[in-house]
Amino acid sequence: MPAAGETERAPNVGKTVWESAGERAKSEGLPLIWVMSRALADYAAGNLTLSRTTVGSEAGLRRGRTVFATVAVWTGADKRRAKDQVRSMSALCEILLDAYARGEIHPYARMVTTAQRDELGQTVPTPVAA
Repeated sequence: MPAAGETERAPNVGKTVWESAGERAKSEGLPLIWVMSRALADYAAGNLTLSRTTVGSEAGLRRGRTVFATVAVWTGADKRRAKDQVRSMSALCEILLDAYARGEIHPYARMVTTAQRDELGQTVPTPVAA
């Protein structure tokens, strides 16, 4: 289920990357959709520097995968993607998930008040150093 203000997107992501990221998310007790949404938010905020391609990327075997994001996050990630010369939002989502599956990026959460949470729903959040 999307959080308040989020809408469903369906970037095309390779089956192997999706399954590998899903295995890691499951081992960490996290929903893969949440991992993808956080990765997009942090990428949009400029907090992630990534490799340009996935390892062992395959032609074909891609289909739309469910991702939830606010308009601000999706637009912010799309603007940065264009600046970084990543060919599409689907390619960006695959690069992010592949980086997660290979352990190049990691999810961290932080505690916030209700007011802060509501504000975060309106903007792209910035992570706090662990």
